[in-house]
This record gives sequence, structure tokens and C-alpha cells, in this order.
Amino acid sequence: MKNIRTISYILIIVILVFSTVQIFAKIENTKNTVARTSKDILYTGPVYNIFFHSLLVYPKLAFRGDTRSNLFKTYMITKKEFDNILPELYKNNFVLVNIHELYTVDKNGTVHRKEIYLPANKKPLVISIDDLNYYKNQEGRGMAQKIILNKNNSIQTEIIDPKGQLLDTTDGDIIPIVDDFVSKHSDFSIHGAKGIIAVTGYDGVFGYRTESSASTSPTYKSDRKKIFDIANVLKSTGWVFASHSYTHESSFVTNKITLENLKVDTELWDNEVRPLVGDTDIFIGPFGQVFKDKDPRRNYLISKGFHVFYGVGASLYTNYFSNYIAIDRAPIDGMRLEKKSKILFKYFDVEKVIDPIR
Repeated sequence: MKNIRTISYILIIVILVFSTVQIFAKIENTKNTVARTSKDILYTGPVYNIFFHSLLVYPKLAFRGDTRSNLFKTYMITKKEFDNILPELYKNNFVLVNIHELYTVDKNGTVHRKEIYLPANKKPLVISIDDLNYYKNQEGRGMAQKIILNKNNSIQTEIIDPKGQLLDTTDGDIIPIVDDFVSKHSDFSIHGAKGIIAVTGYDGVFGYRTESSASTSPTYKSDRKKIFDIANVLKSTGWVFASHSYTHESSFVTNKITLENLKVDTELWDNEVRPLVGDTDIFIGPFGQVFKDKDPRRNYLISKGFHVFYGVGASLYTNYFSNYIAIDRAPIDGMRLEKKSKILFKYFDVEKVIDPIR
């Protein structure tokens, strides 16, 4: 009888240990899987990535016929075009996902791919916005010049209209427009995801002059506090931040930026911008420059904590390496719209979105 009792105890202990191991295995597996509902299914297709710049709300002010007009017309789209694009993306079964739900990074810096579970027939889309700084040379050209918080702590944009009036608007750029669209179409976003905001630092952030050269300004400290508050609101509502370098130097596009200059650039961003927008492991390369695998410059950025490298191109690749991910993004800009680029038609019908002003 004593032996039977002993054997029973041993069996109970074995069962408990086995059950505990299974529970921990399930918990560990959950870390590498995007949270899902019972109706979601495993998605095995490509992750789609597109990016924009600030919107031309009053395009006539941008298209003046001068040198900068060509830049605005080439690399930016109008508010009307963006307003047309969002419903098309929605109709074509795209859903916004947070880039951080595609991977995890362990304590050793190793990147692990996460499985994505989505509603049937849906396609994951990551939207990013480059240069959301509102540079001084954009003022008065028909686009927002500052992000502000209203009394309800909601995002608004400050813009000068064609009559020269300064307006606070709720639809002056991509962020508030996406916020509004998701509020009306919650199934367009998985877990409240919105997009990635890529900022530099050489000419302030969000329209506030916070670069070190502006440190003598009487509003320098208060402006930095405003950016900090705005960034916290954005992060709490589904937006994430990325470094777009500090200087956006032309040496990036020529691939001639030296390792030493890259270090200076990165330290400036770390010292002046990261404290305002918070930590990030996403690097969106200026002009799409993210350097090649094993390049000492890429290795340096990895050593600084960057694990996601976004380039620019027509491919749909999302390549996972041991300690980083390399991703291509399709540019949604005026040049591609006017040329009716083939890369756009997987997202929307260009004929349905292009602004007649072009």
C-alpha cells in the first residue's frame, strides 16, 4: 500500500511538472505571435510598406512655378489625393499594423520574427511619414507648419491659408486625417496601429525650433516640452517614432557619408531628438540609404540600438537577419502618381486618387 501511494505521488508530481512546462511553452510562444481573435487566421504573405511626406493642403501655394515648386510637386501629394487614397486602401483589404508586432528582440540583441494573425483576406500595411519636422523652407507653401494639442489633448495642425490667415485645423496633415479615419473605421487598424513618424533634428521637430542652434530662443525650453507632450499623445494613440538621421545630409544619397560623420549625426539625434520623442529602434534612411549588410556604418547603427532599417524601393521585401530587419518601402509621391507607376496599383487605382490640379 505504501509503494502504491508513493507511485501515485510521483505520478502527480510528473503531471504537474509536465503541465507547468506546457504552460510556460505557450507563454513563450505567445511572445512571437501577434495577439489575435478566434476568427483571425495565420497570414503568410508579404507585409506592405508605403510612405508619404507632409500633405499639400493648398497646392496652389506650393506650385508657384519656382524651383521649390518642382520639389513639392515631385515628392509630395495633395491633401485631396491622400483623402482619396485612404478609402481605396480600406476597400482593397489593407489593415494598419504596428511594426513592433512583427518582431521581438531578446536580451542578446537577436531578432525573432513574429507570426501575424489577421482577419481573413486582410493584408498588413505599415504607413510611414518622412521628415515630419515642418522645416522653415516649407512655411507659406500651403502645408501645415506646426503640430499642436487642443484643449482636449487631441492632435491638430497649424496652417496658413491662401488669405494669409493662421488656422488651427483637424485635417491639415496625415496624422489627424488617419486618426479620424481609424476612429470611423476601427477595422482598418489592428490593435489601434496608425503608422511611423520619421523625424530629423537639424531644423526642429513638429514646427518647433528645438535644434541646438536655437537654444538661445526664449521659447526653447517650452517648445521642447510641447514636443515631448505631443509625442506622448501620439505614442498613446498608435503612432511610433523613427530616426530619419539628424542632418539628412546629401552624403547619405551618394553613400559617401563617413563612419565618423555618421557617428556625429547619430549622437546629435540621440542628444537632441530622442529625449523628446522617446526611444526607438527604427532607422529610416535619408534618401533610402541604410547601407549594406556588414557595412561598418550599418553595424554602428545596430550597436546604437537600431534593429529595423527602412529603405526606399519597389520591392516588397522584409528580410530578417540575426540582429536586424531590412525593409523596403514604396514611395507614394507626385512623381509616381503622375507617371502612374506600376508599384502603386497594388495599393489603389491611381486614376481614382490623382488630384486634377496636377
